[in-house]
Amino acid sequence: MQAVSSWLLSIAGVIILSVLCEFVLPDGQINKYVRLIFSFITLFVVIAPLPKLVGINMDFSDFYTYDGGYQEEYLYELNSNKLNALTENLNSAIAEQGYSGVVVSLSANVFAEELELYDVYVDIESASFGKGTTKEKAKEVITDILDYLNIPIEFSS
Repeated sequence: MQAVSSWLLSIAGVIILSVLCEFVLPDGQINKYVRLIFSFITLFVVIAPLPKLVGINMDFSDFYTYDGGYQEEYLYELNSNKLNALTENLNSAIAEQGYSGVVVSLSANVFAEELELYDVYVDIESASFGKGTTKEKAKEVITDILDYLNIPIEFSS
């Protein structure tokens, strides 16, 4: 009984929506096409439960799924943009902490479906942390920043 009432509500909803659109749209060519589109939608809503009544299980998801993979050029462009944005965000986060001259570079697989970060390089060779700051103190500061950004840390010399 629940299925029948929801089916009838769907039909009523589509018809009410089509009538409202017909009132809003001016008379002319476009009104004719909108009426045609709503006729198809109404027809589809009316016949949609028929395969279940007959006992046929129709799965329409097979018709519109795409499993051919992603294009490499698109993935490269998308992931490169993500990588550049992430690098800029890291550099701005470090600059907001008051440290200049720190260069962050990221190593990643830009051809994967999801951006895979391999390494984060933080160059503090030309960084200015203020007077009397040692490189160990600079490493501490960079470690704190990268910890804050949830990036694993491994120092190399």
